Amino acid sequence: MGEDENNKGAINESVQKLLNVMGNESLPLIEIMRRLNLSHKPTFRKNYLLPALNLQLIEMTIPDKPNSRNQKYRKRT
Repeated sequence: MGEDENNKGAINESVQKLLNVMGNESLPLIEIMRRLNLSHKPTFRKNYLLPALNLQLIEMTIPDKPNSRNQKYRKRT
């Protein structure tokens, strides 16, 4: 129950950190991870990226190609 609540309703601490390091830039996944001092992609995706995408706080710059090597992420306006 507790973990699902964090991922659906409120912004958890991990998502808040993600938003803070992104600023107003469009950044590739690896740069966001670098700014957060993270190196494990699966954990980053599960705890930071996917919750922020699900809450519609960030968006992909190329939504039709989520696995593109040119994919970047930006805050939604």
